[in-house]
Amino acid sequence: MSDRALRFECVMEPNGRWMVWDARLDLPAQFSALALIGLRHDEAASLCRLLNETASETDAIYVRQSRAS
Repeated sequence: MSDRALRFECVMEPNGRWMVWDARLDLPAQFSALALIGLRHDEAASLCRLLNETASETDAIYVRQSRAS
């Protein structure tokens, strides 16, 4: 992972549960049309890691395609 800010982060909700926050959209993240809210910390952390890895790979593909154009 690079030094730039990660797109997704785990945030504790007021009720003590966790959500995955999408910093780019400034909204709770979604996965398969489900809002990632009301999670246990381990669930949120795993999903956050997965989404950040996927976002990094997608960004890298976009940069390579842009440079090839």
